[in-house]
Amino acid sequence: MRRTQKIILVALTMILLLGATPVFTEIEGKWKGTGTGNCHPHPGMIIFPWSVWEGKVYVSEDENITILEGEWKDELGNHGTFQGRFLLVSSSPDERICTGRWTWFDPTVNTAEPVFGGKFRMVFHPEEAVCEGNWTSIWVSSGAIGTMEGQKVN
Repeated sequence: MRRTQKIILVALTMILLLGATPVFTEIEGKWKGTGTGNCHPHPGMIIFPWSVWEGKVYVSEDENITILEGEWKDELGNHGTFQGRFLLVSSSPDERICTGRWTWFDPTVNTAEPVFGGKFRMVFHPEEAVCEGNWTSIWVSSGAIGTMEGQKVN
């Protein structure tokens, strides 16, 4: 009886350790895409976040979580960054969901640090190597939600 309990305990520990690691190797790598929508961070100023974006999905060694991070730019010279974390669960086994925040390098502020622009949610489809999502802004925008789509490039 004691031996069976040990085997069960070891098996449960392994299951918990493996289940606690949100490693999605099928989506790791470089991703590129485009987006729609705009916002007005200052009167008379318009930016088009996520117009063209490029990011990388990787596993953070120190936190052991899967991360998406990258940069976006628009045709007016505006640019920023984004970073998100993948959720452990999704509504479908064929999806990987990432939520995070995006920033903008405000040229009116004398700092090298970007300012917080809003949040995003991206859904990755590993089998098709594509993704789509939406973003919101803290600033007034022409539409309530901007969109983005992309594909894995390596």
